Amino acid sequence: MLLAMSQRKFKSYPENAPGAFYVQKGLCITCKAPESVAPDLIGFYADPSGTNRMSHCYFRRQPETAEELDRAIKAVGVSCCGAYRYAGVDPAVKEKLRLAGEDAAIDHD
Repeated sequence: MLLAMSQRKFKSYPENAPGAFYVQKGLCITCKAPESVAPDLIGFYADPSGTNRMSHCYFRRQPETAEELDRAIKAVGVSCCGAYRYAGVDPAVKEKLRLAGEDAAIDHD
């Protein structure tokens, strides 16, 4: 499943995999909830100093199957800080996000 992407509305954390889903830079509060629902898609950079000042989650890879897309949308939904975004142009993905109550995560209508 190739997800087409338009320009990202917000600055992306640099570790995000190229593609439509991304985590906005600087908003992660290290809750680790998204990683728990999509561990195959979401990565977490742990600050080696242990201070969590630089710890951050990111999309390690983009969803490729319908099941992975569902997990990516679930990760968007459990993010407690609104850092998970969709910059894609696929109307079906946008509709799934809207049905999940995640309209605010869509960069462009």
